[in-house]
Amino acid sequence: MAFEKLAVFGAGAIGSVLGAYLARAGRDITLIDMWAAHVDAMVQHGLKVTAPDEEFTVKVKAVHLAEVCRLRETFDAVLLSVKSYDSEWAVRFIAPHLKAAGVLVSAQNGINEEILAPVLGYTRIVGCVVTLGAGLYEPGHVTRTSASTRPSLTVGELNGLVTARLRELVTVLAPVGPTRATANLWGERWAKLIVNSMANPIAGITGLGSAELRANPEAFPIIVRIACEALTVAEALGVQVEPVGGIPGQAYLDAGRGVGLQELRDKLIDGGRSLGAGRPSLAQDVAKGRRTEVDALNGYVAQKGQEVGVPTPMNEAVVQLVKRVEAGAVTPGPANLALLRPYLA
Repeated sequence: MAFEKLAVFGAGAIGSVLGAYLARAGRDITLIDMWAAHVDAMVQHGLKVTAPDEEFTVKVKAVHLAEVCRLRETFDAVLLSVKSYDSEWAVRFIAPHLKAAGVLVSAQNGINEEILAPVLGYTRIVGCVVTLGAGLYEPGHVTRTSASTRPSLTVGELNGLVTARLRELVTVLAPVGPTRATANLWGERWAKLIVNSMANPIAGITGLGSAELRANPEAFPIIVRIACEALTVAEALGVQVEPVGGIPGQAYLDAGRGVGLQELRDKLIDGGRSLGAGRPSLAQDVAKGRRTEVDALNGYVAQKGQEVGVPTPMNEAVVQLVKRVEAGAVTPGPANLALLRPYLA
């Protein structure tokens, strides 16, 4: 199918990067967001992007959530980039603005296809695993924190087929960064879920950036335990998990048994260098005093663990600690890692 009219629903950090690069590439794309100041800045001054290798400002079509009802056009594809906890109302809200054969592309953290598909239909959902980094701290100005040459997007059908529309989406999204199609969306989703579960909440409770976190020796055993629990849950579910952050899952499981610890740590530190000075989205939410997505990350791992009878004490402890930070009962700082050490036993 031809993806001529596009929209981004949720022009936060990731959504703004998607919208900016696609607009610069000449795509007919509309950015929809609920942050009025951000929408106003984009309309008046364009969307500014600061990336490691360039800086540019591009004119974009941007509308506030409340103005969507005035849109007369419908879209061939909507890139959904809202928080996981907003998925259900968001898909119901945007559904009337999709063409009959239009698709919703979930460019989100978490495994939200399970929420979206029952509402819109399984054949109208495409998963998009985002592996680029970004931050949005002021209206109309998004920062891309990862190199444009780094793998950015992976798209997949829920049924595992590499369809014509999937190949077309790869072409459409290529201006954002290296993009590929996968026949194993669920394995890709779980790999990204594990990366997020390792990094995002720990950055949120410590205040450390992505690269700093990977280099922290006290965080390392906690990260490994989070990954081991999640990999065990995924295996019990029958998911063939793709490499986690470019590292085979077996390396984490081996490290959990005390094998290859230094080799894994070296790989994590080396991988952190390509992440730049950015902070994971959950850490950004903590800094802004916003609700986090921890329930859709470590909470999802714990929920699925209960379903298949796999204990996940570290992931459960992480959820509770993040919620204490959200509530203001605990101040973010590296010392909080000590609160998770009891779950290493």
